[in-house]
Amino acid sequence: MSATPDRFAVVIDDESIILAGMEIMLDTWGYQVLAAEDVETVLAKLPGRPVPDVILSDYRLRDGWSGITAVRAVREACDAAVPAIILTGDTGADLQAAAKAEQIRILHKPVQPNDLRRQIDSLIAAA
Repeated sequence: MSATPDRFAVVIDDESIILAGMEIMLDTWGYQVLAAEDVETVLAKLPGRPVPDVILSDYRLRDGWSGITAVRAVREACDAAVPAIILTGDTGADLQAAAKAEQIRILHKPVQPNDLRRQIDSLIAAA
């Protein structure tokens, strides 16, 4: 798979080691990455940047945020229906219903890098 330059991804995960790994992986795929452990940091750093091509978020975040509310906040800040993926171990029906209503794709951990890349590419191609 070749790199995709000029793509921009937002990554939100409150586990710093996972966040760093995602940032490195996306960077090697040619993405500019805005990675943060919380939604507030992402929202503070978004102004002046392009609309993201994709949002990747953990489901359970700090300070009462969920991946669903995080994606919604980033989309509202960008005023765009940015494609999004939530990475989670949660298999609950409530999450599935909320994600479907918000048009967010759910991937269950652990996710293999090649599978994640295929999912991201298909979301971006469909957008």
